[in-house]
Amino acid sequence: MSERGASAAKTLAKIESLGFTHVVMIPDSESRLLHEAAGRSKSIKLITPCREGESMAIAAGLWTGGRKPLVVVQCTGLFEAGDSLRGCGLGPKIPLRLMVGWRGYAGAIANRKPIDSAYTYTEPVLSAYGIPHWHLMRDEDLPLLDTMDKTAGETSFPAAVVTGFTFRP
Repeated sequence: MSERGASAAKTLAKIESLGFTHVVMIPDSESRLLHEAAGRSKSIKLITPCREGESMAIAAGLWTGGRKPLVVVQCTGLFEAGDSLRGCGLGPKIPLRLMVGWRGYAGAIANRKPIDSAYTYTEPVLSAYGIPHWHLMRDEDLPLLDTMDKTAGETSFPAAVVTGFTFRP
């Protein structure tokens, strides 16, 4: 078993191999290395919106225009973007592909108190929206990006992977 957290370089290579054209991302401390890698990509355009709600609208617009975006936000941003996700993904059945950073995961599994409420609500919020999601915690989990991508494409509905650890180089 590999280290905790997926490699940013391997994750970006997987994203590129799946044909994503854009990464719409608001970086945080855990996803910083993936943001830097996406910024260096020659095949993917990195877009950094002002707010997470804006990221859903940008991604929906890109998809409508024939592009294939991946939205990368922290779970707290997912909470902020709820109405935009409803209006730009769930309602019009746009297959938004999401990568959601799970703030508080590492502390929660280490049983450090207090448990971050962002950890507590992440999966219930995704489930409340009916968004299928998988855990991307290590390099071995990178094939789950295929599953997420395929599910979104087949259902014309948002799908997500949830990352619980900081990306490694």
